[in-house]
Amino acid sequence: MTSQYETQNYDIIKTVDKAEIRYYPSVMTIKSNRKNGFVNLFGYISGKNGKNKKIDMTTPVYLKKEDNIEVMEFILPHSYNNKNTPISMSPEVLVYQSTPDYYLALKFGGYAFQSIVNKTSRELKIIANENNIQIVGEPILLVYNSPYKIFNRRNEILYKISEYRKY
Repeated sequence: MTSQYETQNYDIIKTVDKAEIRYYPSVMTIKSNRKNGFVNLFGYISGKNGKNKKIDMTTPVYLKKEDNIEVMEFILPHSYNNKNTPISMSPEVLVYQSTPDYYLALKFGGYAFQSIVNKTSRELKIIANENNIQIVGEPILLVYNSPYKIFNRRNEILYKISEYRKY
């Protein structure tokens, strides 16, 4: 999937054990609750938006919790900004510009089964603690591949970090 789709840009600031401190610039994003998230978000990029315009799929897909609600997010291609991004025609899809920020990231392969996500999240927390990196909030799962891809899958866990300059 990563070779045929545009992938979100980030800068690797520093490697910490097996993890990376990354800077993610601001991007246009769409999100929906995870229950019907894929259908809602796919509808938006398929043309069910304020401009009836099809938008290319990108990677990764973000899966996270916000206020105890599971959320799915798609990153829009880098050519979109807050002036040319179509509005949502569905109350289930929120279009917004992300805030640039720093994250601690850890890659893992295979399918993102919950047990593996939990294990990787714990491992990343240990790396953060051992290196005095202050994490903020819940883990974020990034999935880069279609469910149909079996080999060489790429997933990541991110934690937002506070006060990057200290690290």
